[in-house]
Amino acid sequence: MGLSVQFGTVAAVVADVARQEVLSRFRRLRAAEIWEKAAGDLVTAADVAAERRLAEELRGLVAGSVFVGEEGVAADGRLLELLRGDRPVWIADPLDGTANFVRGNERFCVMVALALRGSVLGAWLCAPALGLSAMARAGGGAVAGGRPLRLPDRDRDPLRVVVTDPAYRTAEDDAVIARLAGAGLSLVPCSGAGVVYLELALGRHDAAVFGWTNVWDHAAGVLLHQEAGGYAATADGPGFPAAAGRRPPLVLARTAATAARLRRIAAG
Repeated sequence: MGLSVQFGTVAAVVADVARQEVLSRFRRLRAAEIWEKAAGDLVTAADVAAERRLAEELRGLVAGSVFVGEEGVAADGRLLELLRGDRPVWIADPLDGTANFVRGNERFCVMVALALRGSVLGAWLCAPALGLSAMARAGGGAVAGGRPLRLPDRDRDPLRVVVTDPAYRTAEDDAVIARLAGAGLSLVPCSGAGVVYLELALGRHDAAVFGWTNVWDHAAGVLLHQEAGGYAATADGPGFPAAAGRRPPLVLARTAATAARLRRIAAG
């Protein structure tokens, strides 16, 4: 793997933060603990507290490591330059599905990845309200609940594909989704990317076509899916390197052939 990392220790940190900083505030937020960092983009006291804890604890687990979190990047976009450096980088979405969290919907997740020189080496996801968690090691497989994850060999017919939620779609997203629907696929709106990645790795969906590529939203989930046997590609080609900006759509499927088919449909 190139780094000495105690995967179980990281999993325990992520689970503790998810429980103590996020789940403890679920359905208990005061109005003053919810605000917008940009139009329509919510952040809460739980996001901020979870990111602070993750940054403090994770940096202590790998010597010389740095931290890139969603809320930190919102405040200072220059943090993304750390992804292009030579130091190990923790990439975190401290509360994926913030809008769900605010509405009292249980589909939210803490997501953490560890990367080095653009390669994602480890992934940890925890959806505490749903009792779901998983982790993956690059080249070492994926595990959930102590059991190895392996995707089914066959897709459903019609293919069950997760697509960008209507609340966040651009005009290009709408065009891509119209083409996917026209191909007779069964489309499911994304409700919390972190939870969707857990569901993909558990075989509950066949594929996903996402219209955005923020690294904190996808680095951990893509590795989890790949180590469960899946395949990922963007408009720029196979994989999802953490150090490079990738053009959407991000396509995930059980096989390279299915991913290629979805990319052709999406391209029109």
